[in-house]
Amino acid sequence: MRTLSDLLPGAARPSTLLVLLPPAKATIDDLITQGFVADVRERGLPVDVLLAEVSYEQVMAKTVAASLHAGAMAAAREGGYTDIWLAGISIGAFNALHYAAVHDSGLAGLALIAPYAGTGDILREIEQAGGPAAWAQTPGRSNEDERAWWYWLCCESAKGPAAKPVYVGLASEDRFLAGQRLLAGMLPAAQVDEMPGDHSWPIWRQLWQRWLDKGVLTTVEGQA
Repeated sequence: MRTLSDLLPGAARPSTLLVLLPPAKATIDDLITQGFVADVRERGLPVDVLLAEVSYEQVMAKTVAASLHAGAMAAAREGGYTDIWLAGISIGAFNALHYAAVHDSGLAGLALIAPYAGTGDILREIEQAGGPAAWAQTPGRSNEDERAWWYWLCCESAKGPAAKPVYVGLASEDRFLAGQRLLAGMLPAAQVDEMPGDHSWPIWRQLWQRWLDKGVLTTVEGQA
């Protein structure tokens, strides 16, 4: 797995790592070109940044969680970070959820930017069951494919204030909006950010900037 680190300037290492996964048909170089790392540095956030590239082949082979863990996250966990935030854009958010469903104990939280919420047949299955909470309790329910992370997210949302923090940013003209709103409906309103726009780089960057400005990462370090 191809990765790229952008370390916080200075001798002291921060305790927080922000991992970002790119959207489909994009590379970690695109994340840099589009300004996502610069946005972090311009805000002076006390974090190291790790960009990780999940391949289409890994998604199709259903090895995202294992590949991401072996290729990036295991070493990050061993690197002394006490808080690891996992973020992703579109399919990158989908991949982040897959990882969290298997390895959530090592994560401080998730940031999902314009998430791809899954295939139409699975979204219809969830809707026809009466929504995520009812679907999660359906006897004999499959846990295949993205159902695994939908079930994980349902279980987390049921924990209330003790749930793993999951933030989602979405745009009102996104072609994946229906699934995104289904997902967002499980989260506290304060963790959902919706703005005008479509499924494109300029909107993703604005959503990213809005999430960074929430102060989540500075709160982790105990800095206002």
